[in-house]
Amino acid sequence: MAIGSWTPEKEKDTLSIDQQWLQQCIALSRKEQLESLPAPFSEQEQQSYSAFMRFSAEQWQTAVAELSNDDLIDLIRFFTRAEKLISGWDAGKESPAIWINKALRKRGEKLSRDMLLWIRANTDNRFIPNGGL
Repeated sequence: MAIGSWTPEKEKDTLSIDQQWLQQCIALSRKEQLESLPAPFSEQEQQSYSAFMRFSAEQWQTAVAELSNDDLIDLIRFFTRAEKLISGWDAGKESPAIWINKALRKRGEKLSRDMLLWIRANTDNRFIPNGGL
């Protein structure tokens, strides 16, 4: 079992979300491989990437700005499951799934009813997908 690592706020400002990693997350979601998590990530990767789970809305919205709406939905699916399946990736009201959903809504897109039901069935995080209300 991997233990999450703590990243100081100052250090978070120097990190940026890796686009290649995001593409890997999208691919896992698209290929229906979410239940295999935490594979294919090594323990070191799990610890490194855990810092991204509590990045700000602005950091996430910048990171996903060039991605398609379908990519954003795949990432919402990925982070919904990853938060539950990967030790140390719990994010509560700061979940990337929330920030990515907000980016999607800014584009005028809403999650389908089926997607909302899927999220409810696949997470314990009551804040996903809309955050604290």
